[in-house]
Amino acid sequence: MTPNFYEPLIERDLEGARTAIATFLSDHTPHDLFLAVTRFALLAYAPSQHAKHALLACLAAYDLGEDARVLTECAVYAGSSRQPWSEPPILDPPPPGERGDLAEIRAAIREADRHRAERWLALRYQDADFARDFFTIAADDFEDLGHKFIMAAAAWRLADLLGEQGRYATLRVAIWEWVAYRGRVYRETGVALPAQSLAMRLADNFLCEQGTLVAAHALFLLDAVRIAEPHAPEAAMRVRDYLTNYTNDLPCNDLAGDAPTDLPIYNLAKDYGELLKICAIASRFPRSERLKAAAAYNLANAPSFEEFSFA
Repeated sequence: MTPNFYEPLIERDLEGARTAIATFLSDHTPHDLFLAVTRFALLAYAPSQHAKHALLACLAAYDLGEDARVLTECAVYAGSSRQPWSEPPILDPPPPGERGDLAEIRAAIREADRHRAERWLALRYQDADFARDFFTIAADDFEDLGHKFIMAAAAWRLADLLGEQGRYATLRVAIWEWVAYRGRVYRETGVALPAQSLAMRLADNFLCEQGTLVAAHALFLLDAVRIAEPHAPEAAMRVRDYLTNYTNDLPCNDLAGDAPTDLPIYNLAKDYGELLKICAIASRFPRSERLKAAAAYNLANAPSFEEFSFA
């Protein structure tokens, strides 16, 4: 049965959606709400900034304990970011393609052929060695702050959380991201720092830059490595090489105030959900409380991205 809050979200009746979510929670658990909100975010997904960050926010909400207030903001974010012309995609896989090699998916990406890429996925996504190839392709280039890899890692986790029935549709998120834009293929230079040293460098950069969105995405990209590394260690090393090569040691100039003590409940479009996501990953990085403080400073002082929402 379709949750009662999908219709107001589709219609962008955001206050109506909040009311419907409260009604939904009268006989459902917060985990039920997580599943329902995340499935809506998948249905609303497009390779646009707000839509993909709405989906990433759902995963952050899960990691932060599935608080109903946070999940409600995720639902509102997904609903307000849904492109007006979008329709729920077909959930079942298309007929599989004839080729499942890496050259085939790279050709589909190069030609921005989404349907060809989807058929490659349909052929491969149940293979025992699929994860290795999936993350290998995700690490080909790091255009748009590494979102091809970030979204691949998120889709992989969500596919496990949402269950086998929607696995293809969940993994397709990464496929759509790959073919939406092209970047220069990254050439490794062999300079990858050890994971902990790199984490310290990126944390210091984030503090020095007072929680900027670009510095945040370096943290998100490194955090995505932990999902990929067990399946594709070469791809994980490639990400670390890239992050080492394109960041520098900076003198830490931490000007932020106090870290938030409560879960961040706010309009997530303001900072693409950065503060929420930083709170979800901070414990895996050095100076975790200062990272949260810097993200809160960015939310309070940086320009809002809310005006670019489709609401």
